[in-house]
Amino acid sequence: MDKKTVALITGITVIGALEFTRIYVPECVDNKLKYRCRYVLNHFVAKLAKLGSLLGVGSEPVLLRKIIQFAAKKVDLNNYPNIIVTDRIVNGNRIRIYKSKNEINEPKSIMFYYHGGGYALNSLDNYHHILLPIASQLDIILIAIDYPLAPENRYPTPVEESFNITNYIINNPKDFDLLLDKDRIVLAGDSAGANIAIVLSNRFKSIDKNVPKLQALINPPTQYINMLLPSMIRYSSIETFLPRTKMILWHLGISNVDKYQEDYLLKNYHTILLDDENKPKLMSYLDINLIPEVYRSCHEYINYDRLKGFVYPRAIIKVNDRIDKNYENLVKNLFNENISPGLVEDEILKKQPKTYIVISEMDTRKDEGLIYAQRLINNGVECDVAYYHNGFHTSFFYAEQVGCLMRNDLINYLRNNL
Repeated sequence: MDKKTVALITGITVIGALEFTRIYVPECVDNKLKYRCRYVLNHFVAKLAKLGSLLGVGSEPVLLRKIIQFAAKKVDLNNYPNIIVTDRIVNGNRIRIYKSKNEINEPKSIMFYYHGGGYALNSLDNYHHILLPIASQLDIILIAIDYPLAPENRYPTPVEESFNITNYIINNPKDFDLLLDKDRIVLAGDSAGANIAIVLSNRFKSIDKNVPKLQALINPPTQYINMLLPSMIRYSSIETFLPRTKMILWHLGISNVDKYQEDYLLKNYHTILLDDENKPKLMSYLDINLIPEVYRSCHEYINYDRLKGFVYPRAIIKVNDRIDKNYENLVKNLFNENISPGLVEDEILKKQPKTYIVISEMDTRKDEGLIYAQRLINNGVECDVAYYHNGFHTSFFYAEQVGCLMRNDLINYLRNNL
């Protein structure tokens, strides 16, 4: 190897090392090296999927999904000898049933779990390493729902199918050899799955006041109207590899999202489409003063009132032809309570079950979760908030310390409240 080649390799290595150390890491992160490594890996995978879409290999969300699926963590069932795992098909969609081998002949609690992934990513297999240990430690039936994914199955298909599957199982347990206690049903999920759980809870409560008994929500997105809440401003740099706006548009059925479409949501231009009658009401439902003061001490909260004209713009500064009437009509779906369930009226909130909400500090969705929790409390609903100062939006999914703590806390909560 000649001197020029050695110098080039050395230079690239030094630059790479410097860029690696310059990756922003929030102060409360315990393992900064692991955070930086995950940051690099996430960006590499996202760019690989984007490159594949540009080359015509497939759409970006589908390629990203395949890469993630390939990396699904394998679990040895021999480590959980007390659990039977069965896959079934309902309405053309897969479900996975976890139940005890030593089941006695009496009705049991049942938890339906809806996985995260922005309605576009992940599957039962990606969550097997999480749900199997939970099922093993709790004396309940656990059923994971593999709902159809966007953008191929756009809103409202994932939610509607989740409801149909869940409702069918509740009303036809014998078809699945289940003996369940209808008065002890839990709806649970993380991220998009938590959004599904809230939507379904709202719907079931309008049918039967006893279903569900409890909802367990991990880092829930509760609304898609204000994309500029203080936590979204503060932690926007954390989600750069896969922006929430892109995943929202995938959910609405747009496979090839461009930056103008993303910016339209990111700058809250879609709020211009709200009618004058509903806009003040929805804005009041997202009042940051609903967030307990202990969670809003940084400057993004202190100066937020001064940003009202920025947060809720009155006009689009720069018009782009990609933002046409079809696009506007599509994003109007974001105002629907079946996609923004945290913005339902108080009369609906009053009917909600006891609620357990996991909130992570370093999560753009932190504020709306806390606002939803406080609105529940204000309407007489018992709501327990589990706050993790060093948690991320996806911490529940990983095997690091904070993720393990979240899962153990959830297990203990369910054990004590079912």
